[in-house]
Amino acid sequence: MAIPIDWMPDVPMQRIICHWTAGTHDASESDRQAYHFLIEGNGRLVRGAPSVAANSGRRVKPGHAAHTLNCNQGSIGISLCCMGGAEQQPFRPGAYPMTRAQWDMLTVAVAELSKRYRIKVARRTVLSHAEVESVLGIEQKGKWDISRLAFDASVSGAAQCGDRLRREVTAAMAGAPMPDIRPVSPDVEQLIERFGEMIGRAIAQGLDALIRVLGKRFRS
Repeated sequence: MAIPIDWMPDVPMQRIICHWTAGTHDASESDRQAYHFLIEGNGRLVRGAPSVAANSGRRVKPGHAAHTLNCNQGSIGISLCCMGGAEQQPFRPGAYPMTRAQWDMLTVAVAELSKRYRIKVARRTVLSHAEVESVLGIEQKGKWDISRLAFDASVSGAAQCGDRLRREVTAAMAGAPMPDIRPVSPDVEQLIERFGEMIGRAIAQGLDALIRVLGKRFRS
């Protein structure tokens, strides 16, 4: 198992957003403050300072991982330590290019997180920072991570990189046996909210029916 279970608290989460740090192959202290998980150049997984729990619920909590502009609520942030000094056009990966070891660990880690948090592997739920604006409609001020793979020049653009990630994560979940990860339990706050919505709908429907009956009687 790549991610220790105590790194994955029992809270509901909605999506996983993948990044690169635009730094070196080592996780700096500022990198650790921004993400829940980081992957160094040799493929080593590092725990970020914020807990996943701080990004859960209807509102983010103090000390949450502010990894994606206006999209941190319910979002797990995992980042590859790489691409410092990279240039988008023409593409140059800089002195710290993304490594294949990082990518391979990313697919395994995202597969484990998807299983743990019952997150469906789809474009709106497992995506890169570069896809957030086009897929979720949330402006990200020109962020282009991850839209190139330094170890494979044939893959270019946010959509291609994202599609490859989702394919490989899905293959990781369906291929080699995944570790037995206890799935996250239903969130009490969410259950109460859903129950309240059900009661609200029932009351609204009952009032609507009562108004129709009274209307018929007054007309008669």
